Amino acid sequence: MMSQQDRRILAEFTKRVCERFPEARIWAFGSRARGGAGWDSDFDICIVLDRIDHIIDRWIRDVAWEIGFENDRVITTVLINKEQFEQGPMSESTLVANILREGISA
Repeated sequence: MMSQQDRRILAEFTKRVCERFPEARIWAFGSRARGGAGWDSDFDICIVLDRIDHIIDRWIRDVAWEIGFENDRVITTVLINKEQFEQGPMSESTLVANILREGISA
């Protein structure tokens, strides 16, 4: 079970991202989402957007760094195009399967 602090961090991250990208779909996944994180575990977050480019990617990583720094977490982001997430080769990957099975939707 995800800790209250991690839930708060996910909510803060989601709020910032959705202010700029209202269509964003966001999940926490990995050890923090499962509740098995150690003090040094990173915080894995998947963001699915309609469109991705290097400017959007950089902005997302900057937000993750800022929120992570403020909360003593390393936030690792996985940014995936909606089409690839739903229909492309990525949709058949174990990463997407794990996110959909174990991830916590924001």
